[in-house]
Amino acid sequence: MKKIASLIAVLVLFSSCQEDVKFNNPGFQAYRDGFLFRGIDVKAYKSASTGALSLVALAQDEEVTLDVASAAKGTYYFGTTALATSAAYNSSFNNVNLTYETVIVFGPVANMSAGMTSGGTGYVSDCTLTGGQYTCTNSHQTTGGSGSGLSLSVIANASGVVTGVKVASPGNGYKAGDLITITGGGNNAKVKVLNVEGSNGEIVITENTGDTVSGNFKFNAANTSGNPDGGELVNFQYGTFYKVPVLAAP
Repeated sequence: MKKIASLIAVLVLFSSCQEDVKFNNPGFQAYRDGFLFRGIDVKAYKSASTGALSLVALAQDEEVTLDVASAAKGTYYFGTTALATSAAYNSSFNNVNLTYETVIVFGPVANMSAGMTSGGTGYVSDCTLTGGQYTCTNSHQTTGGSGSGLSLSVIANASGVVTGVKVASPGNGYKAGDLITITGGGNNAKVKVLNVEGSNGEIVITENTGDTVSGNFKFNAANTSGNPDGGELVNFQYGTFYKVPVLAAP
């Protein structure tokens, strides 16, 4: 009898999980500062004129908005100078209103732009490619930008041209769009800051059927409400959206 009871319990649990998946279509959820956020009302609005997409997820006393410059499949970054792609979180718990946005702020560098502004000349690579991953054992100091202390490991080709960089030390006081010059070589390799630690992240659109959109996201957003009752930033991790209906933007 104990074995039968255990089997029934497992079947009930499996059935509950199946129903949970079934009734989360469309679905939108993520972990906000370690707590589960699940959208109750979720929609995506597409602009007929620009093709931009805006996902809006509402929960009790909370709202997440993800604006993307394009509805096409691909990866788009938050906290950059491309302001058409941004994330925002609003809450009103206990009549305390807070707003967080991936605006341009000053801080330690999170990511550098994938493309070089100038590859420069005379550089020696700090990184080796092993198993599809770069391992870097050296770094270069940098100049320029609004902050200080940033050092970068360079990936250079056989001709001494820098083709990519990795953040070795993030420094502080930088902002998205800062133009950075890498010392060493001919002191002429240049690359831009993509985003900083207080405002960054990405959204990946994995499917767009024209009627629905699916994908995943994560972001850090800065407190723009000026309310000291909230922290300096909010963190969203492991975010997913699934089969969200796409409507015409009003």
